[in-house]
Amino acid sequence: MTEPTEPTGPTEPHDPVGEAAGPRRHVVFVTWKAGNAPAFEAAKRLGHHVTLVRSLLMEQSQNIDFTTSPYARFVDDVHVLKDATDADALRARVLEIHRERPVDGFVATVDALVVPVAWIAEEIGVPFTDARAAEAAKQKNRCREILAAAGIDSTRHAVVTDFEEAAAFAASTGYPVVVKPARGSGSEGVHVVADEDRLREVLGQVAADGSHQAGVLVEEYLSGRFVSAELGLARGRFLRLAVSERSTWHRHEALETGTTIPAGISAADHDRVMEFAEAVVGAVGLGLGVFHVEIMLGDDGTPRLIELNPRLMGSCLPNLFRLAGGADIFDLLVRIHLNEEIERGPTAFDRYATVRWFGAADTAPNPGRVPDLAWAAAEYGDHLHALTVRFPEGDMLRPCRGNLGNFGEVQVVHPDRAESIRIAEEIVARTARRLGIEVTG
Repeated sequence: MTEPTEPTGPTEPHDPVGEAAGPRRHVVFVTWKAGNAPAFEAAKRLGHHVTLVRSLLMEQSQNIDFTTSPYARFVDDVHVLKDATDADALRARVLEIHRERPVDGFVATVDALVVPVAWIAEEIGVPFTDARAAEAAKQKNRCREILAAAGIDSTRHAVVTDFEEAAAFAASTGYPVVVKPARGSGSEGVHVVADEDRLREVLGQVAADGSHQAGVLVEEYLSGRFVSAELGLARGRFLRLAVSERSTWHRHEALETGTTIPAGISAADHDRVMEFAEAVVGAVGLGLGVFHVEIMLGDDGTPRLIELNPRLMGSCLPNLFRLAGGADIFDLLVRIHLNEEIERGPTAFDRYATVRWFGAADTAPNPGRVPDLAWAAAEYGDHLHALTVRFPEGDMLRPCRGNLGNFGEVQVVHPDRAESIRIAEEIVARTARRLGIEVTG
């Protein structure tokens, strides 16, 4: 792929896809995710002018070919930056865009871009998620300090510089403890540590590879049911979108292997989770947006924060939301970021949508060639929505210990929760047998 140095656009003439009546406003998306094409379509369907700012380095590092995405017919102007996380380069390009056509709303769905976009939006006076609050959300120890001061969550934690400090913290709380980057996402670099020997090993790895540049956060281990709350916030009003249940891998508990929407929890637990998530977002002061709040629901019904993400839920989860009967979350995302008044009650789901991701459990030869997957559709019919396997380049598969290490994904939808989960896990297991390797799903 060649690297454009100037904006490319406008694109080929687009199909208006039934543009809505009303004022034509300018929506700027800043992302490297080709999977956000439905958001571009939603903005176009609502009748708006759509500008996309891409990030070439991140696309290349994640093996994304934006040119094969169906986004083009929904985008009016495209700007390609070498690295959109370069705050100065991003600011310069957005200011140029704003001079040519004033921006009415920004959408950023990638962790690394929410904060820089927030600062730019504040500078030019466009409503967006509060920049200081977004920074606090991503700086995990700062987020915990805010919640403790507000009396919302008292999970014990400490930022440490070496093994001795980490061991002293663990001695005060007891093992296991959780070790993670003070700033990060995607379960990358997160470890559940069972004893002092393993703690020494993990801290040694961190020191050697420099992976926790923002600091090493050690936290009290939380047990219970791992769920997430998906919340919208528009003009001071919370919109309860979904509570999802999350699965993790038994060999590396910090690795998420999938999600089911909606979660199989009681109405009372659902309300407790949502009330807690609203309190978290309110205390941090995010102000506007769609947020993904990861929570541990204790056996006693007490919610505790795992992580606050000032962005829409990632990966294929917006699609799961739709498959479960929640309608188009991208339409809502665009409207919220245009600061519209939105009237919406809680989501009423009529199906359960499950995803399972999988990668290599251990170092293994790269099969290279994707096996025939037609058997799955033939056997599971309409319950199987998608099954994809895409191997990275190289002769060997590295052990998957974070979301970026997955090479496979299955999506299933079913009116019964247990069947939705069972079918997804069965397909993963059968795919692994055909590959001849153990996987993480």
